[in-house]
Amino acid sequence: MRASTAAVPPEVRAAAIARLADELGDVELAAGVVAERGDEGLDGLLGGAGAAGAATTPRWAYTLSAVPLDTLDAVVVFAFGNRVDPDGTVAPGPTNEALARVTADLVAARPMAVFAQWEVARPLATEGGPGVVSIEPRVADDGTVVYLSTAGVAEAAVALAAEAGVAPHRVGMLAVADHARRAQLTARAVGLAADVPTGVALPTSYDPDSGQPWTRDRHAYVLADLQGR
Repeated sequence: MRASTAAVPPEVRAAAIARLADELGDVELAAGVVAERGDEGLDGLLGGAGAAGAATTPRWAYTLSAVPLDTLDAVVVFAFGNRVDPDGTVAPGPTNEALARVTADLVAARPMAVFAQWEVARPLATEGGPGVVSIEPRVADDGTVVYLSTAGVAEAAVALAAEAGVAPHRVGMLAVADHARRAQLTARAVGLAADVPTGVALPTSYDPDSGQPWTRDRHAYVLADLQGR
């Protein structure tokens, strides 16, 4: 990634704000994110491509493709944030409970295998969802829990789909709306089609008490998401 200490021209900054505002549906959020990145950070995200890059780079896309529900035989569900109790116990939290409800409604309409990150799988079990396989974090040799990333969930879903005999192009995806494009790109990189089923309204709310700071509000998440991309 190219970094520069030179000032980003006003037209490039305006193009960046316009693109993000279009993708996110929020001009104020877009302007705030661009301002917080600063000249060097914004130039780095654009790779020096200027206004044309801001308008066209796929790394800034939040638009999702969708497929008919009847084309899917399984769905992978990516969690978002968590809650950490005073004693250190990690719990799913309200955002993942919302994802569980969306998933339960989906499989009620079309029963299928569900491969869900554990923060969604646990509340989903209380919803009575059939065929739920929980994707759990790995425990290291020293007994510590290894953080389960978006890529880790996608890789686990590929293996689980293969074990279940589900073709990669028949696996759909659910996630929080702002996280969905990142999850989709990550899943596609490891071989899953990972389109969102048509007609599904993905959760949009954030949990201000999440144990993961970057998932507490939209501004914090978009900043972290763009940097990660």
